[in-house]
Amino acid sequence: MPIVDVQLGTPTYFDYGGDSWDPAWAQDDDLYSAVNDGPGFGTLKRNIGFNRISGNDPLTLTGHLQNIMDEYGEMNAPIASDGRNWKSGGSISIDGMLYMSVGMDRYVDAGYGGRQTRINSSIIKSSDHGLLWSRPMKENRDSPMFPGMRFATPFFIHFGKEYAAATVDNADRYVYATSNNGFWDNGDNYIVGRVSRSKISALNAADWTFYKGGDGMQDSSWTKDMNKAAVIIDAPGQCGEAGATYLPALKRYVMASWYYPVGNGHAGKIEATEFAFYESPKPWGPWKRIKSIPIQPQGWYIPRVLAKFQSRAGQDLQAFIAVAGDWRNPVYYRYTMVPVRFVTLRLPAH
Repeated sequence: MPIVDVQLGTPTYFDYGGDSWDPAWAQDDDLYSAVNDGPGFGTLKRNIGFNRISGNDPLTLTGHLQNIMDEYGEMNAPIASDGRNWKSGGSISIDGMLYMSVGMDRYVDAGYGGRQTRINSSIIKSSDHGLLWSRPMKENRDSPMFPGMRFATPFFIHFGKEYAAATVDNADRYVYATSNNGFWDNGDNYIVGRVSRSKISALNAADWTFYKGGDGMQDSSWTKDMNKAAVIIDAPGQCGEAGATYLPALKRYVMASWYYPVGNGHAGKIEATEFAFYESPKPWGPWKRIKSIPIQPQGWYIPRVLAKFQSRAGQDLQAFIAVAGDWRNPVYYRYTMVPVRFVTLRLPAH
């Protein structure tokens, strides 16, 4: 059922600092998420940390820092000669295994108008709820799975607990992920890739293909060359890193994209972002922009609609967005839950 409106509710702020939360719903009913540039549910600040978030009430969640990911460096510590440092992308739980993407960021890239760029992403996995991970950092640094910018911010499409709702659009066979063109903040477009569910654990880039157009249910619509991928959403300067979520009750996909209206997130004191909500009947589209919502003064970014905590509200759907805000302001720079209502098209009575 098409989504025609989006309504945000009153946020709940948790006392856990950091950003880039992308909670994956695992088989044990807990959420698992990286945190960037903050302590998360612990006390030590790292480029990347990994957290376990528990609870059945979205407004009273508790958390535990599973791993401070020491090999990825202390907060803001560069790991390459060009000054880049590590950041996480999306995470997912599938068949008892956690997966997370990582890449290398430059905070202010003069070559791209001051936007924060990301390059050289890889996917890592953990079989013990984030305590230990492979591939090791050195391998990701020296031999990234996806070199360059085109697939530098992979966020997996979420399909319910442990990927359990993945029964449509070939998602019982494939794992899907979207990526913008290599920016933390104001990217330009998104593409979608996929990997066989039976091969994702091999962490082999050669197993991935990318949607190039046509009927995405057909293998002929996919290419091994990410640079030949079709753009599924094109909005120059308005495509911050973000991921899509399947809403089983509505049989629709939704993505909460975001951007800084001033052009990038490092242009002086900024207290405003913009959410751009898209919906689609398929992972590959057609994606339709349904609403833009200015976010001020919180400046929330990287919003993720959770697969957990979805419930019907008549013809609509009530859900929650996990997000953090203004990285200059500790009041908003922390784990936050925002109620969201997806309003559907009312069909005429007969």
